[in-house]
Amino acid sequence: MKKHRIIFLLMFCIFISYCANTKIKKDEKLEINFVYSKHIDLVFHVLAYLKVNNASDLYDAEYINKISLEKHDFEYNIIPKINSLQEYYNVNFGRLTMINFLPFYCNDFNELKYRLINFNQFSQDDINYFINPFIEIMENESVFYFDYWDKLHNSNTAFRKSMEKYIKTELEKFNHLFIYFNKSSKVFMSYSIPRNGRGFHINGYFSAAIPFPENKNNFQNVFFMLLHEYTHQFTDNLINNINFDDGSHKLSENVVILADYYLIKGTDKSLIPNYIKMFSGNTTRNEEDFLSYFKIEKTLEMEITGLINSMIKVKQ
Repeated sequence: MKKHRIIFLLMFCIFISYCANTKIKKDEKLEINFVYSKHIDLVFHVLAYLKVNNASDLYDAEYINKISLEKHDFEYNIIPKINSLQEYYNVNFGRLTMINFLPFYCNDFNELKYRLINFNQFSQDDINYFINPFIEIMENESVFYFDYWDKLHNSNTAFRKSMEKYIKTELEKFNHLFIYFNKSSKVFMSYSIPRNGRGFHINGYFSAAIPFPENKNNFQNVFFMLLHEYTHQFTDNLINNINFDDGSHKLSENVVILADYYLIKGTDKSLIPNYIKMFSGNTTRNEEDFLSYFKIEKTLEMEITGLINSMIKVKQ
């Protein structure tokens, strides 16, 4: 079944009528909003137990083990419950993937439950065989997770401020990106997303959810991940019908990686070595190797470089 990212992004827009349409001028300071939310993190906490057969997968055994130590004698066993939903979710991923995005348009857990049950893209079978059981799992897990989240959030104030200061400083270097698209920045920091951020549209903002860093050594990679999710929101328009089945999703990832390479190089080239390192894994690559590995069709690359050059000119 095809998973059309652009269609999903258009679907998101029906939820954003209440969001402010923020405008940026060249001489204005970039507006950056950091958001922390229990009900959003609860969803991704549950999804960390669910094995998904594509690149959106958040299953993480290390996270599960860490949480099991925190649960102590908490009696509810999420694993058999979430495993029973795995097949249905994977078969019907094209619709059900929206559970990854609906939480960002809800103010609390009760509103989220209402939206999930009443979202018109879900079939009645979706509601019966996945949504209702998924809500029941979240309700049970919330007994543990909300208290855990509060303790975690309240205990890391100084570290959180340090991280926010770093992200803010780096984003401000890229002010020309936000001026060019007339957008501000929303950063949803998640304690439960282990990897694979989520980018989505809110009027007037580049918006994305990214993992909360474990230590200061992760600050830069988290920033690169944030920029990656923001960039998807304008480069995906260059590719039609992005899905996980035909290679177009991989192409969209290569496009973003290259677009950010050119954007970073034109903004602060001192970041390039660590950027290349992040996307090279255990392989050592120089810039030439990096560009060759993520090579795309020439016409598309020219579109990207033309777009990036237009952004770079804004700061000059």
